Amino acid sequence: MTPLTVLHVNTEHGFRGGEIQNLHLAEGLSRRGHRCILALQEESALGERAEERGLDVRRRPMQGEFDPMAVAWLSGLIQQERPHVMHYHTSHAVTLGTLARLGRRGPTTVATRRTSFPTRRNPLFRLKFSYRLDHVIAVSGSIKKDMVDAGLPPVHISVVHSGIDLERFRQQADGTEFRRELGVGPDELLLGCVGALAPQKGHEHLLRAMAALSPAFPHLHLALLGEGDRQEYILDEARNLGIGDRVHLAGFREEIPEANAAFDVAVLPSVAGEGSPAVVKEAMAMGVPVVATRIGGVGEILEHDRQGLLVPPDDEAALADALGSLLRDPERRRTLGAAGRSRVEAFSMEQMIRRTEDVYKRLCGTEKGTGAATAPRTGKP
Repeated sequence: MTPLTVLHVNTEHGFRGGEIQNLHLAEGLSRRGHRCILALQEESALGERAEERGLDVRRRPMQGEFDPMAVAWLSGLIQQERPHVMHYHTSHAVTLGTLARLGRRGPTTVATRRTSFPTRRNPLFRLKFSYRLDHVIAVSGSIKKDMVDAGLPPVHISVVHSGIDLERFRQQADGTEFRRELGVGPDELLLGCVGALAPQKGHEHLLRAMAALSPAFPHLHLALLGEGDRQEYILDEARNLGIGDRVHLAGFREEIPEANAAFDVAVLPSVAGEGSPAVVKEAMAMGVPVVATRIGGVGEILEHDRQGLLVPPDDEAALADALGSLLRDPERRRTLGAAGRSRVEAFSMEQMIRRTEDVYKRLCGTEKGTGAATAPRTGKP
């Protein structure tokens, strides 16, 4: 196929799940012969990593989604680089890019939608994701459904689940040092929860479920990996529940395989906002059993009682029951972990890159894609 020039626009300063996907996508497309340009914030953690990997990075401050200087800058990039595809990786990027294209015919535009927050009653959302936007990539079927419910036509949306670097998680990892750092003994049980310390992540529900389990598991520990503005709230809540000495805030970590290797059970207690959470796939890739709330695209990644356990959000009793059932049964933990490791092969980073490339091909009419850009079938891959 004819190589494409793709202009990726990302307005985030930090480096979270969306930025990880953006980085791997740009790298993978470059390996396939495409030219990728990343238009990023002046201070961008993604930009630093992209430059280290030899990618073409352009930077300037972008203040919100109606910044006239940023609009003019993007318009100049379009004029100078003449991309075939402009891919928006954040909500603000959609608005800035749409304004930058006013009065122009091209390029083809694609936006990725990663979060599952309700959109049905938001007419501005419908306008943003339909006006002068050629296509939307939703990272789960549930997000596509939300967008269709909000008024977007189904043909306007493809489903491409986010991917993980399976090779990184296939390597033998040792969680001994991570446990030692936290002060957790080799024979003590450890729950792990990876994600930003934000309200939608539901940490308080996990803390209360852990407190309910304390009589049966007095030496149960919990490691929370991530950063955010709820650290003091979480610590206060843990102390009030009498489990403060067994709740460990481990901060942001690059060594996710080593952390997962230390967990007996991985937990996702989120109450909103999850699209296709990589943390679930990463735990599955390590053979760690997962207990997660049934929200967003989580149920598309694992099936209840086949590769993990699913519970309703905001249900601390159900969460405690599910965790307790696994903590009491090492053999069941091993069985679910092994099934999860097999299932997660359907969510590789290469699959995400190929399916995104297929969307570009279809929209640009360069050639027929090599596979449907849809969610992998739940169950055996």
